[in-house]
Parts: sequence; structure tokens; C-alpha cells
Amino acid sequence: MSGEAEKCAACVYWKMARPNEGSCQRHAPTPAYVSDSVAHWPTTHGGQGCGEFLVQGSAVDLAVCAECRYWRSPKGGLDPTDRGDKPLQWWGRAGLCTRHAPAPQSEPGPRAFWRATHATDLCAESIRRAAQVS
Repeated sequence: MSGEAEKCAACVYWKMARPNEGSCQRHAPTPAYVSDSVAHWPTTHGGQGCGEFLVQGSAVDLAVCAECRYWRSPKGGLDPTDRGDKPLQWWGRAGLCTRHAPAPQSEPGPRAFWRATHATDLCAESIRRAAQVS
């Protein structure tokens, strides 16, 4: 496929928010070093593109956070000290993305916190949870 056609708007990892603007959900969020961090995927324009482009309709099994083996959510969601830019209702269906382990830092003693995502968010690093057998 030519580079001209490999644009965000035609990529399976891109989630359109409004015409010609959306977010790249190729990567899962990394841990933060402050508590109650919310994952925000980077905004891109539909005409941009990158080397990880995969055309929409490709055979990939993207799972929403609620179906992902890396997502941890207590019953009733999360109860942060500060809700940040999200309403209480959002936090009720939020959990923590534990896809990535914390990376080493240059200073001793930092505490890692996994970022909050909503049950309906998704990324290309998800792995669907195995079906529970009763």
C-alpha cells in the first residue's frame, strides 16, 4: 500500500472524535508516577499517519477494556481522591490498565500507579480474557 493511503482516518487503531480529528489507540497506557491518572490517547488528524498503520477491516481482535485480561476493575469501578477531568459516572465503569510493568527510573523510590481507563476504551495491545467455565 502506498504511504499516501496510510492515513490515520483509514487505520484500524484510530477512533474518530469529530471530522478529521480522533485518537490513536495503538498503544496501551503506561504506568504513571502520580495516583488517579486517567489514560488519554494522543489526538491526531485524519490526514496524518505512521509506520504502524493497519487498514480498517483488517483481521485483528481488538477487545474493549472490560474484556481485556490486563484490565482490573473492582465492583462499582474506581473511587479516586480527585476525579480530574472525568465525571463520577465515568469512574463507576473505570478500571486500571495493567498491560505494562513500570519502567526503571533514575531516582530511587518512585511509586507506580496504573492509569485508569473506561470499560469501553480499547487499544491494540489488548488480549481478550479467556472465557470463564462454570
